[in-house]
Amino acid sequence: MRRSLVPLALLILISVLSCERKPTSLIPPAVVADAKSAIAIMSDLPLWTLAQGALTFKEGIPIGEKLALLGPSEKVVQSGKEREYQHVRRESGSEGWVRADFIVSRAILAVITTDDAVLYSAPANTSATTETIPVMTIVAIHSDSAGMSFIRVTCYDAVAKMLLKGVYLRNEGVSSKPSDVQAAILLQLAAASKNAKQKQAFLSSAAKDYPDSIFMPDLTQALAALNAPPPPPPTPTQPASAAVMMTLEDAVSVLDAPDPTAGKVIVTLSKGQKVEIQEQTVGTDTIGGQTAHWYHIKEPAGWVFGSSLGPVQ
Repeated sequence: MRRSLVPLALLILISVLSCERKPTSLIPPAVVADAKSAIAIMSDLPLWTLAQGALTFKEGIPIGEKLALLGPSEKVVQSGKEREYQHVRRESGSEGWVRADFIVSRAILAVITTDDAVLYSAPANTSATTETIPVMTIVAIHSDSAGMSFIRVTCYDAVAKMLLKGVYLRNEGVSSKPSDVQAAILLQLAAASKNAKQKQAFLSSAAKDYPDSIFMPDLTQALAALNAPPPPPPTPTQPASAAVMMTLEDAVSVLDAPDPTAGKVIVTLSKGQKVEIQEQTVGTDTIGGQTAHWYHIKEPAGWVFGSSLGPVQ
């Protein structure tokens, strides 16, 4: 389980919305949306142009972006269904329409930092449900519950592909710290990308810009996996020349791979032990002056060098 973080959400909300002076802290404030703005809670949220009742895709909006609200929402029919759309302006100045369900006003941007946070149907311990929200899920904390033992959140569960609106969580294991939120967003972008260079850019940026994030171990692991050398190609095999063979000496090593340097010893066999052969390598190796194939045995499952095996007597 991850270390729980209790965000100072109420304190952040007051400082962001009420304080006229510039913050003296070097820690950036949490992303907060008031009545005139909203937070995107769905990854790659579609931004549409609207003309004569018809929607045309314009661009995608990353999860967590703060949007300015421009006027009232409108009902639009798309694919035979009537839905509510909101006119918004991005930080870049680009304007368009988004599904109103996937933006949240009067809220604080946060992230789940613990494995499988339990959902509650009401702000009470007795209202725990059987449903959970995965770690790294981006949520919007409704400001009317900020700082309370139970916080009301809206989020999109990308695993279940479900919008969770106005549900409750205990405030442990939820962080509004910008470095945690942004690191989680970049990790998700890297996981979704199929381009190695783009993955590298997302992960490297997160590791460099947010070294104090609780997700730093995840970033380190993801970078190591991305930069790891590719696994060697599988060893070509062929049907075995014998169905059963016998060990010719004591302490015969069974390896997890047909490789004397990379293979690890799983177990050793005693002399005269019968083994069932499943397959053998196409090529041969020379070890200690002996040249032979490697044989894959069924039990215990692994590889044995052929010079240690012979016909059953």
